Amino acid sequence: MKKTKRRRSPGIEVRWGKKRLVDQHCMAPGTVLIDRIFDRDRGRFEDPDDPAVEGNFYLETEDDTDSPAPDGRPEAMTALVGAAFEAATTSDLRRKLRHGQALCVIVLVPTVAWVLPVSDHFRRSFGDRWLQHTRSGPNWRGLGGSSGSGAVSGALTAGRSVVGISADIGLLPRTLVGAADLTIRLGPPSGAVLKTAIGRFAGRAFVELDDTVLLELDLDDLIAAFRPGTGAQRIAQRLAAAAAALRAITDFKEAQA
Repeated sequence: MKKTKRRRSPGIEVRWGKKRLVDQHCMAPGTVLIDRIFDRDRGRFEDPDDPAVEGNFYLETEDDTDSPAPDGRPEAMTALVGAAFEAATTSDLRRKLRHGQALCVIVLVPTVAWVLPVSDHFRRSFGDRWLQHTRSGPNWRGLGGSSGSGAVSGALTAGRSVVGISADIGLLPRTLVGAADLTIRLGPPSGAVLKTAIGRFAGRAFVELDDTVLLELDLDDLIAAFRPGTGAQRIAQRLAAAAAALRAITDFKEAQA
């Protein structure tokens, strides 16, 4: 008579045993050692012999309807910089940037942290035909605004388009500033811009964000709130918490001065 195989409960089951050395070379890549069962119904780890064992913990999960899909949505930086650039421009202007010839454009960003991400966004959106000058500080030769002017004039004369991206217009080549056909100014992201970015990242954004709170946060501070598997509400909570923490530090420094 065949013995009936006992059906195991869902989860990973490993019984308690004596401590011993394990030859890690015998384990397949990605193997995880664990000494308790994960009960899917209860959402926690359980000792198979003693359900009341101390140390059990619950896994907190967010509402599945508010978490981002694994595919088809932009990364946090792409979502935020794209939303900020669109808020500072019109569809007609963006069409001109894609198809115009021998244009000279200045893009002013809120802080130095925005320079390279905006440069990357500009290249992906409008192509490699643009000669870019990105300046985060004085160039190594110490030539200031005169550096790069020859490249700017040569490109424009040859029919190429040129863009200068910086948080300080004084760092851009002198000729680029003088020849600029238009200037695009990206201000600090507003609540509406963040809501758009969160919606693209998380799939929905039924949140309201205070513009004055966001003024405390630079680009990297904002991006740190966007995390995989995180819904819109949790992102908004992280933004508010980050702003409060940074404000407290500023207030403390001012009180000590």
